[in-house]
Amino acid sequence: MSSVQLADAQLLIDGTPRVLLSASVFAFRIPESQWADRLRATAALGYHAIDVYFPWNFHETAPGQWDFTGRRDVGRFLDLAAQAGLFVIARPGPYICAEWDGGGLPAWLPLVPGLRLRQNEPAYLAAVERWFDQIIPMIARRQHGLGGSVILVQIENELDFFDCEDPAGYLDALAQMALKRGIETPIIGCAGQGDLVRASSPLVLPAANLYPDDASPNVETLAGRLAAVLAERGLPLLSTETNRQHRTLKRIAASGAKLLGPYLQASCWNFDYGTAVNNWGDVLGFMTADYDFGGAIDPTGGERPDAAEARRLAAVIDALGTKLAAGRPGTPPPLKAGASLPSAAIDLAGGGQLYSLTALDGCETLFVQLDDLALPVAVPAQSTVLLVHSLPIGAGAELTASSAELVGWEASDRFTRLVFAARRTETVMIRAARAISVNCAGDSVVAGGLPMTFSGSDGAVSVETEDGLLEVVFQPAELKLAALAGDPAQPIRRIGFGCPGPSNGWTAVAGQTEVLPLERHGVFNGNGRYRTPRVPAGALGLVLRAAADIAAVRLGGQVLDWRANGGSDLWLPFEEPVASPVGLEVIARIWGHSNFDDGRLPSLRLGSLRGIAGAVAVTEVIPLDEGWEVAASENSAVGAQPSPNCRFGGWMTAKYPQAVAYRRRLQTDAEDSLVLNLVGGACSMEVAVDGAVRGRLTPLCPTLFLGKTRSESELAVTVARTWGEPTGELELLVGTELGPWSIQRQATPELLDSRAAVSYAITDLPIRIEPGAVGWARVAADGLGSFHNGNAVIRLQGEGLHVTAFSGDVNLGRIWLGGIAGAALCGGRGDILLVPAAGARDGLDLCLEATRAGGGVLEAIAAGGPVDSLTRGGR
Repeated sequence: MSSVQLADAQLLIDGTPRVLLSASVFAFRIPESQWADRLRATAALGYHAIDVYFPWNFHETAPGQWDFTGRRDVGRFLDLAAQAGLFVIARPGPYICAEWDGGGLPAWLPLVPGLRLRQNEPAYLAAVERWFDQIIPMIARRQHGLGGSVILVQIENELDFFDCEDPAGYLDALAQMALKRGIETPIIGCAGQGDLVRASSPLVLPAANLYPDDASPNVETLAGRLAAVLAERGLPLLSTETNRQHRTLKRIAASGAKLLGPYLQASCWNFDYGTAVNNWGDVLGFMTADYDFGGAIDPTGGERPDAAEARRLAAVIDALGTKLAAGRPGTPPPLKAGASLPSAAIDLAGGGQLYSLTALDGCETLFVQLDDLALPVAVPAQSTVLLVHSLPIGAGAELTASSAELVGWEASDRFTRLVFAARRTETVMIRAARAISVNCAGDSVVAGGLPMTFSGSDGAVSVETEDGLLEVVFQPAELKLAALAGDPAQPIRRIGFGCPGPSNGWTAVAGQTEVLPLERHGVFNGNGRYRTPRVPAGALGLVLRAAADIAAVRLGGQVLDWRANGGSDLWLPFEEPVASPVGLEVIARIWGHSNFDDGRLPSLRLGSLRGIAGAVAVTEVIPLDEGWEVAASENSAVGAQPSPNCRFGGWMTAKYPQAVAYRRRLQTDAEDSLVLNLVGGACSMEVAVDGAVRGRLTPLCPTLFLGKTRSESELAVTVARTWGEPTGELELLVGTELGPWSIQRQATPELLDSRAAVSYAITDLPIRIEPGAVGWARVAADGLGSFHNGNAVIRLQGEGLHVTAFSGDVNLGRIWLGGIAGAALCGGRGDILLVPAAGARDGLDLCLEATRAGGGVLEAIAAGGPVDSLTRGGR
């Protein structure tokens, strides 16, 4: 039997009920040289555990090629966690989300015939078996009670967000794999949006992610309901992911949670090509190199102000120990004079109660009614306090009431010591035997009577009673941070700069091909360059088919702005028609594969491919505003024959929602390639040609490739309107499909080859990069400024540049300066990089690529200093 049990609504470790604080600490996002330091920093917050993801695609670097060495050494990281005294919740997926490339799923899986991601089907499960063959034994050897500190294993992640056809069967299949490979600890699955049924199975116990608004008055209701539902099954509330602010964590703890797992309490980085594409911040979001949602530990390992709150919460949990862990939800004490604050309570095992009070806005001063006592309590603005009353404390005494948080408690036969975190002069009431002597230190005093009333903000009172010695300590609540801010960032004014040779480090992967998605040519990250020899004269623009994630187009000598695109067909009109035939180059950049599954954009679907599927040189644009017949209307009568004629979108009916079908004949040549383009529409439209559905037009996907059709084909467009949205205007783009294509790839090895060919010259900033050009900038090791917790933080300022950073051979990540048209940057600041001290001897190299038709500029570089807490996104 495992030494860890989930029973009687409790989390039991070696038979002892526990309440645990668990922080996300991700080895794959932290420099290997800093693993131990980051784990120690987490333990220094008072946290008891960490949760750690294991991304499948981080370890299977190419099909069948496994790497568990160096920064991928899972066993070493788990051993360090145990040495730091931290329990581990291991999360091996196979899908992890984590805002990581593809949610951890290898990009080649969708290429396997018949394989369906995250479904209970043989092809996918066979692939997972190979992953579990590698990762599960490493975890199993490090379970608690077997030489390690792994107490829970979570398989899959937030399955209730995904349309899994057989969730229970799928989860059970994964659990069977884990059990077969030696897992003995409880296996859990987490519900991302509260659907415990779809995120658990007979072999997988439910846990829940809680992400309430920190300012919501209903946090206690949400958490308390989940705790009650799980308690009916004899299970504890394990919040595997939740908010980072400790005021909210206190509210969830007082509502009955036994595991509190604030997601990304330890901020970190996306090195190399680990970034994902998802729907944060905008419909199309690109995760930044810094992965920072404002957690208590910043990306360099330094502490932020909320670290003091972390220690207080941990101290309350530890002081109450098994009394809290074995407690049951209760009713908090009433407030006098009709006052009302969000509140929850736990009836402590053995007597007494812990209760929470939350001030959502300004500071609240009120009175808590405890039997015949009225306790004055001041709750600071936007804070939560955890208070205890009626608690038997030993030496024949009872902690009757306190306005301060109990952060320490020692008791023996004739000695009791209580420590309170005092934000101001606080009040503590204790019922005890008659006092024999009193000794006060600091500003603390005690008044006799029953109960005795202690007060103070920084001091101690010792009272010898007939039953023993009682000591009450008041310590200032604002605990010192473990690390102070480093030196401010220093500007770098002179750098090395040079340009690579014409090849700029590209490797050929295909020639004379029409099969274009990059993954089909073994390109799973980085960039792909497509070339075709001839765009005809008279071309008015290009349609790039299924373009993702970023398209950079060079037409002869003309360079277009880079543009992000969500996998739909992309219409790029030229400013002037092509005067004479020219060659075409399209560089498609993989920012990452989606870690979510969102049907609004093709590239947001889990398992979607990157690159382009082809291109059409458009030579004619035909407006399609007139000449439509109304074929059918869902909510109003339409005559059979002859069908009414009207402008596109012009049929009127007073009923909503509505679906109106329009049709017309296409007068085009059978050799033409056709594309339908929507201008200004806000509806969803199903498109069919000769009765066969070709796809859908939406405001997010306004262009649709139709291909070649027969002469006089019928085009039918069914317009769905919910409440009067504009239909916009349709135009038919007529042209020629381009090809054949040659394809080259570029990722870290090719970029390092490019760097090796550069001769650097000392140059003053700013530096301008010409349209379509590439340059390399170098900052020497002695120019990296001061190091904060073993890291140099680099801040870049500029416009119209894509930057890939290296320290030695390590790809530190990518930055967009000035943003990218068509996507939002999310998950962090987006303008900073980390240079670990372990690699700083190699300095910093920046590959600078102009992203705009007008070129780009690197205006300034600042080095050193701590990371501030400003972020552009976070959940």
